Amino acid sequence: MKKIKLGIFTILLLTGVFVIIFSCNKEKNEEDDKTQNQIEQSLKDAQLEKKIISFRDKIDLIRENPTLKSGSDPMEIGEAIWYIEATSNLTYGDAGSDLVEFIIDSSFIVVPLTNGQILWADVQIAYDQVIDSLSAHNAAITASEKQLVVADIAIKESSDNSVTFQINSGFATEGSLPGNNDHPWYWGWDLGRCDGTGIGVGFDAADKIAELANLLVSVPSGNSYYTDVEWKVSTGCEHASGADDCLFEDFQEYTLVHQCLSPTDISFYKSNLIALGVFLNPSTEHSIIHYQLEDWTAFALCGPDNHNCWYMSHHTDIKYGIWHTSSEPPAEL
Repeated sequence: MKKIKLGIFTILLLTGVFVIIFSCNKEKNEEDDKTQNQIEQSLKDAQLEKKIISFRDKIDLIRENPTLKSGSDPMEIGEAIWYIEATSNLTYGDAGSDLVEFIIDSSFIVVPLTNGQILWADVQIAYDQVIDSLSAHNAAITASEKQLVVADIAIKESSDNSVTFQINSGFATEGSLPGNNDHPWYWGWDLGRCDGTGIGVGFDAADKIAELANLLVSVPSGNSYYTDVEWKVSTGCEHASGADDCLFEDFQEYTLVHQCLSPTDISFYKSNLIALGVFLNPSTEHSIIHYQLEDWTAFALCGPDNHNCWYMSHHTDIKYGIWHTSSEPPAEL
């Protein structure tokens, strides 16, 4: 589900084979009490909505008239991705959902190519498959309240004859409000609090840091949706200019002792995560949708005696998008 960058591990200068272990259960981060941007639909957003609806209308027309001549017209791959993603978000997404838990899912579809482009008839089929995938993601969530926040369509791989789209979704659901940052937590591995209580197993400092950062994500109010969705990744000090703006990193030899992060440590890394989000932002138009933070571990045998070594870090996946107002609320999947 995530792209894994291994280049950072070269700094260890270790011999042996690394085994990458990461937690995949960080797919829920609670986000509530966010800053709300009170907005009205601008002329620019109204024109964009008209453009997206025109695409959706043509998709509907081709679906209802499969022999239509325009179905054989070609479309560039990038343009098809933009329209399918934007139409999915306009039609079903709510960028300003006030539900507090965030659930991520993904799936794949294969789209045929004709001379390196996608025929409109195949664009129509691809769009329907994307909506079917989002509906399946929605159905897999057991919460009684749920709402698509963002759909993200990206190229997974391609060949001369086809392209594989990865369909990523982020749904908001009901959940409890986040707790305060008043306890120490183990750095990762879902080990819970490290204050001797044994509380919080299944949760760790990476979860807490992301939870606190997501509380500060600014979202629009009213009917709104995202376009031009992108995501950036970073691990440890990969994009840091110094120790004061790193994500968590640790290196240990022989006997592994999991670090305990105090409330002060957690606040420090939360601030660094937010600063990293600003640094990696792809444009001035984009805003942060969601921070995801995972714990990663690399293991190796070190030195002439082949003793155990561990490199541990936090890895972030930050999702961005350009939000726009819309004239109508989202439809149900």
